[in-house]
Amino acid sequence: MQVSEIVKDAPIEREDVSRWVVFSGFWGSIFYLLSCVSEVAAARRRPVRLDTQTLGMGYGMHVATFVIGGSILNAGQSLVVGKSSTEQAQESIGGGQLQRTWPLQALGGAAGSVVPLAMAVASQKVAENITGRPAIDNDINWPVAAGTMVVITGLTALAVSRITSWVARDAKRGSGRR
Repeated sequence: MQVSEIVKDAPIEREDVSRWVVFSGFWGSIFYLLSCVSEVAAARRRPVRLDTQTLGMGYGMHVATFVIGGSILNAGQSLVVGKSSTEQAQESIGGGQLQRTWPLQALGGAAGSVVPLAMAVASQKVAENITGRPAIDNDINWPVAAGTMVVITGLTALAVSRITSWVARDAKRGSGRR
């Protein structure tokens, strides 16, 4: 089987690609913001000096990596499962899976948060090499930064997954009020 046949028969719809870009762009932005907050919270000296140009360039690289990586992961999952991400989401909502798994989603967000922190720091280092100025001019206590990232990402994931659960439940029930 040739690659062109796989792509042609892939269970991917135009709407799926838009969802991947928006979803991964959103989470890439959130993770970058939380990473910067974690770094500033773990700074050993005050005041903390930030270089907006380097931070902005790091942000762009971080989000682009998230969008590309997230799209590849979603496309791969669609190919393996044999269903578009839209169909998978409809099944999750219809089967009540989103309403039951929100605590696990929050724990998963907290546990996996060190990877986006590392990605954010790496994108800041690349941006620093380009601009010649550090994004955050300070000595960072990395265990404190990682711990802060785990806590604030877990709380963010808890809030987002809980809100998603409510929206899914309400959509499933139907409004009845107009």
